[in-house]
Amino acid sequence: MEQSAHEDRSRLPKADAPRRQISLRLTEDEREELEALAKKDGRSRSGMAHRLYMRGLAEIKNEMQKGES
Repeated sequence: MEQSAHEDRSRLPKADAPRRQISLRLTEDEREELEALAKKDGRSRSGMAHRLYMRGLAEIKNEMQKGES
């Protein structure tokens, strides 16, 4: 059985506790960009939004730590 090269799959880590959903409002352009990135990387929109959130969170934390020193 062969797998397609760009098969959609969840790449989120398995959670020990139940996950909670949030809503996020995006402009049409932002949504289109999210969809394009997700498609290019073989992720769902939700998976890509999570990846972007995690990267942004790390960046913001880093910036805040630099401001404290």
